[in-house]
Amino acid sequence: LSGSELAQANARQAFLERRDDEERSEKTARELQERLQLRNPPKRIECVDISTFQGGETVGSVVSFDEGRSDPGRYRRFRIRTVVGTDDFASMREVLERRLRAGLEKNDLPDLLVIDGGRGQLGVATAVCTDLGITGLDVVGLAKMRVERSPTSPEIERLEERVFLPGRVNPVILARNSSALFLLQRVRDEAHRFAIGTHRARRKKEFTRSPLDEIAGVGPARKRALLAAFGTAKAVSQ
Repeated sequence: LSGSELAQANARQAFLERRDDEERSEKTARELQERLQLRNPPKRIECVDISTFQGGETVGSVVSFDEGRSDPGRYRRFRIRTVVGTDDFASMREVLERRLRAGLEKNDLPDLLVIDGGRGQLGVATAVCTDLGITGLDVVGLAKMRVERSPTSPEIERLEERVFLPGRVNPVILARNSSALFLLQRVRDEAHRFAIGTHRARRKKEFTRSPLDEIAGVGPARKRALLAAFGTAKAVSQ
């Protein structure tokens, strides 16, 4: 093939792949709409996750997917401001209030909001929507798969991933090979990954913090010079 023929073949292949991706995305969105009783096939999906590291600082993370692809430019981190101690429900409320209030102000709400958790977490989300007067947003809760052993039986029960819907007692169980379930899991897992990355970055910052950082007038350059001359912050102090 000549250079122009190769370029045309590559362009044609890229077009076909893009078209296939769009068709898969549309099919998955329709499946989500049908199985979860959504108003519309969701184009943009956001997931909210609350993460506490070793009983310490709690962080809320929000990730966004657009037509089945992650959209990191819309990711958001929320350091919990109003909750004392570890309270996932109160932390979830704070994060949702901040995210949804900003979304109302900027006309920037997703088509589907996925809450990492079960009926309790979903109840918090629906209450926040009611308080803010949001009526057109689809919200669901995604509860992780778990394994339980009955105290009166040696049998182990495997509970699949469950999707909780507002106003419905029993959760929806999507088939394991369902593209709709796979997308929800990807969104939820990405929210976990993003939250863990936040904790790691903060731990690294704490680990590299020096007493010299607390001294007025000592900037990064002078800090490096002092450490180069004396070796450690303790030696500088002495």
